[in-house]
Amino acid sequence: MRATLTLFVGSVACGASLALSSVPAMPRAAVAVQSTSGRAAQSAISAAYNPQPSKARPKKQKQKTPEQKIKGPTSVVAKEQTFFEGPPSITETLIPGLSLFTVVGVIPFTASLARQAWTRYKITNRRIEVASGFQGKDVVQILWREIYDVKWLRRYGGAAGDIVFTLKDDSKLEMRSVPEFDRNLAFIMSQVEETVVDAAEYPDKPAKEYQAKVASGEEPAPTLPQEEGAAAAAPTTE
Repeated sequence: MRATLTLFVGSVACGASLALSSVPAMPRAAVAVQSTSGRAAQSAISAAYNPQPSKARPKKQKQKTPEQKIKGPTSVVAKEQTFFEGPPSITETLIPGLSLFTVVGVIPFTASLARQAWTRYKITNRRIEVASGFQGKDVVQILWREIYDVKWLRRYGGAAGDIVFTLKDDSKLEMRSVPEFDRNLAFIMSQVEETVVDAAEYPDKPAKEYQAKVASGEEPAPTLPQEEGAAAAAPTTE
């Protein structure tokens, strides 16, 4: 039995040595080339895979396109025209002039003369301007849309009158001894808001009489003076 096992082990060992001896030996150069190609492949794989990619991103080139300007509707602003400009009515000096026969009357007469020299009223299609004070240096201007209420009082048989304007901020502006009173008052009422006209209960009886005179051609209409260019461009009817 032992002899048989010894012979079997020996034959197996002999066969293994013969199999190993039959395999041809690989040259050293081939082994070196194989190892070099393996490292190159490994380095190529490591170069292809970057665990921390760069944060730099390609810049986008902006293309400028010409902007088209869209013009909206333009609002036409009317040119400012003066309806009346001048001093207070000269009638305000009559009563102070009569009072010169007394010593006390000198002061009011002097004050009325100073108003004639320095006070100026200006009524346009946009605003009212009042210049008063010493040499007319105190100038107050109000726009038509600022007027909240209008009160008036005729003097000297309607030849002149006083007008008090109340503004939306509760401030007041007074115009004393306004000449051509009914004509100027009619133009003022045509410029303020309709609610102001209704609250003022205009026209009153003298104003209606003035409107009748305008309709008959006895008095000039309270309108702005027509410009020369506009008059030439206006169509004529035969």
